[in-house]
Amino acid sequence: MKIEGSKRVQARSSHFAAKQQERIKAIQASGRSIINLGRGNPDQATFPEIVTALQKASSSPLNHGYPPYGGKQALKETIIHFYREEYNVDLDLEEVTIFSGSLAALTALPMVLVNPEDTVLTPDPAFFGYDAGIKMAGAANYPLPLKAENGYLPDYAAIPQRKLKEAKLLFLNYPNNPTGAGANLQFFKDTVAFAKEHQIVVAHDFAYSDISFTDKAPSFLQVPGAKEVGVEIYTLSKAFNMAGWRLAFAVGNRQVIRLLRDYIRASVGGTFGAIQDAAIYGLLNSTDQRKELQDLYHHRKNKVYKLLTRAGLEVLDAQGTFFLWIKLPQDDLDDKDFVERLLEDKQVALIPGSVFGKYGKGYVRLSLVSDINDLAEGAKRIVEFIKE
Repeated sequence: MKIEGSKRVQARSSHFAAKQQERIKAIQASGRSIINLGRGNPDQATFPEIVTALQKASSSPLNHGYPPYGGKQALKETIIHFYREEYNVDLDLEEVTIFSGSLAALTALPMVLVNPEDTVLTPDPAFFGYDAGIKMAGAANYPLPLKAENGYLPDYAAIPQRKLKEAKLLFLNYPNNPTGAGANLQFFKDTVAFAKEHQIVVAHDFAYSDISFTDKAPSFLQVPGAKEVGVEIYTLSKAFNMAGWRLAFAVGNRQVIRLLRDYIRASVGGTFGAIQDAAIYGLLNSTDQRKELQDLYHHRKNKVYKLLTRAGLEVLDAQGTFFLWIKLPQDDLDDKDFVERLLEDKQVALIPGSVFGKYGKGYVRLSLVSDINDLAEGAKRIVEFIKE
């Protein structure tokens, strides 16, 4: 019997990083070492106190049963406190729900908000998770170009009227993966006005909230009226080094939160209670560790940025995230071919910009989640490869 996947599963885009990992393993098996500057997995350990909190919480019988759908009330109350302290944003319990990782939340949003005849507005270039959720929902994706001349912000005025009528959801992500660009409160104010005018729900992916190198990255919800039009997705993966813990939450518009909570109940279920308890500890007690982590990434960014720009490369001076966005020196260079040849010739892994969308073509993304010595050596090899 031949079994085929559903159309919604087969429609998902292939994940370049997974294929690249297979090639990296083959090269390593041949005895050569790789400097992997393509991965997005934090290289630092979770803060030790959070690990201790998990160990203690996991021994409690109260955490051995099914966790509540949408999260524990104690965690929701902690998130409400955290947002008030960090962003001066007031929330209530009906405006918070917990997910097992931000990818689950991002893919759930199209499932609960759009139908196959609808359109979702997404940044281009962008994180692959938005497109995956849209395809799973059977909806259409309309890309919003992020260009250097616009500060890597979408131009809402350039969206055709027919697409605005079809659009039901808008994804945003600042600090931005893959470019490292930031957004200010004026942009978010413009976004709220745009969303109200066209009745479009906004979903702001705030994955790199803490990793900001200029002013503190603003929350979308800081803008008056933001909760009327959208939600924000916050994850502990990056800012707390908890990537493997898969703990995230959505906050904002209570109608959207209710739909997401219903989706959790119908599909993915709850998050292990001990992880939620550890997250409570982290949100309340990790201010100093988060600042140290931010400083570490800032130091790494400055080091690599200087090495590359001094060699004549055009690099966006990232306002946040742990990525650098590098323009290839010749317009006719194919970014995927460049990355593949760099891996073979210099054993340095990057991610081609076109993986993130049409407007990423001609760029490569460098990740800062490696030791400073590996980053410096990787930057050196990149420059050598370009000059050869």
